[in-house]
Amino acid sequence: MKSDVFGKIKDFLLSRGFSTFEYPRGCFDIAARREDMLLLKVLTNVDSFQKKQAEDLKVLSQFLDSSCFVLGRRTRRDKLRDSVIYERFGVPAMTPETFTSVIRGEYPERFRTRGGTFRRLNTDELRRKRRKNKMTQTELAEQLGISQKRVSEYESGKERATLDMVEALEEIFGDCVSRDIDPFDIEIRAEEMKRAGSQISRRLMEIGFNTRSVARAPPRLLARDGKTILTRIVKKDEKADLGHLAEFSRLSETEVFVITDGDRKVETVPAIGRERLEEVGSSGELMKIIEERRSS
Repeated sequence: MKSDVFGKIKDFLLSRGFSTFEYPRGCFDIAARREDMLLLKVLTNVDSFQKKQAEDLKVLSQFLDSSCFVLGRRTRRDKLRDSVIYERFGVPAMTPETFTSVIRGEYPERFRTRGGTFRRLNTDELRRKRRKNKMTQTELAEQLGISQKRVSEYESGKERATLDMVEALEEIFGDCVSRDIDPFDIEIRAEEMKRAGSQISRRLMEIGFNTRSVARAPPRLLARDGKTILTRIVKKDEKADLGHLAEFSRLSETEVFVITDGDRKVETVPAIGRERLEEVGSSGELMKIIEERRSS
């Protein structure tokens, strides 16, 4: 079933003008770009999506300014419903049909978490209708049976509203006060790095980069100082999958290099030896070296 969904999603993306890159053994299965970039994990059961996969996916998403989604048919207990956004470890999840609708510009109405099912309030419209009806936040809160603070949070967008609450608000005002959910507006937050990272990561930080490591992607290290660069360490006898790394770099419009034992050349992508990296004095100098070696 996963292979069928995978093929249909890829064909759909190509039909909509996206360029794609497949990496089915990673934290994502398909990377796609038209104007902006998407990272998609395709599963049958979205509960099989692991926390470590999610963290890698969120780190990639942040560094690459991309959106990331999990696509699937069901959880362990239930089928996923169309036109609903779910959530797995902070990553939006949805059915393939919901995803294709989103790409066409048709957004879902509901967001479901373990805390319940919610709708997104149109905060400006809610505030406008309350004032048009000459109601204070306290008066509206009394009608809803909630606190004035909760009404304030609804109007500021700090608090999501349950389906029952949205229905109660729309009954009071006789009009719609909710809006569809744009999955591209959902903020993706990776956890803060709790340790210093590898020696290479620390070296890149010393010369001005913000860095994060990932384990299930073509790069193993991401570094950012303005433009993101992708890198990984290539040991002497290791046959690294540099073709995937180079292809992912082209699709994501990032710079790329690999780090070697000894200042030796490798195929496909620029290479820098560990010793040479220790001599680099700034992020700008490193970017210049990458450019020179890519051109040679």
